[in-house]
Amino acid sequence: MIHINNLLSGYGPCDVIRNISTEGKYGELIALVGPNGSGKSTLLKTIAGIITPSSGTIKYAGENLSSLSIRKRAKIISYLAQNREAYPSMPVYEIVELGRAPYRGSLGKISSAGKDIIENALNRTKTDMLKNRKFNNLSGGEQARVLLARALAVDAPILLADEPISALDPAFQISMMQTLQNEAKNGRIVIAALHDLSLASQFSNKIWMLNNGEIVAKGTPKKVLSAENLKNTFQLKLPKGGFKQLQLAN
Repeated sequence: MIHINNLLSGYGPCDVIRNISTEGKYGELIALVGPNGSGKSTLLKTIAGIITPSSGTIKYAGENLSSLSIRKRAKIISYLAQNREAYPSMPVYEIVELGRAPYRGSLGKISSAGKDIIENALNRTKTDMLKNRKFNNLSGGEQARVLLARALAVDAPILLADEPISALDPAFQISMMQTLQNEAKNGRIVIAALHDLSLASQFSNKIWMLNNGEIVAKGTPKKVLSAENLKNTFQLKLPKGGFKQLQLAN
């Protein structure tokens, strides 16, 4: 499990998230939802160790993540960022190989077991047929799947994803969410910042709703995405019959 206790974090002297206490369990896909500027990305970056918290603790398996070496922390947490422009002309396979960086030996070699994990990540994201292509020649949806494969190649127990379905067409969005859901079902803790409340409702086990840097509601999608919470946090009305569930055509 991951335990977050009284967490404050932000940029410079300004704390964006304040007094956040929550936990995530193995097998859960947790949707992190909230208006723009509510602190979703800041929370994910703090958990990932990109931002150092002002105060509070993040513990995994009883260890304070802040006390771990970068290498050890990188084996525990895999982080999928929003930016898809970091690898302009690299071949897909080399990008996915980067996920094995925390495990490389002194000569930078990847073990045979590591190569199997890479191939498995390519297969799980349906990017195995793309592995010899250049990243900048792929569509946005293909690029998103490749970067997810890189994150899965870390083989970490915690997977963080910051807006993984942003700017994707509906079919790619659902495919990405299905992959994240499967990773949770296979025993990982998956935390994904999402704007689409319908997909958050459909695919997540749990939702953390943020507003003004604080968790204002957490629990099952049915509990969190209530009419009152939607009105107070998003100024939205709950659709009649709840959120529609989209599916890929057979």
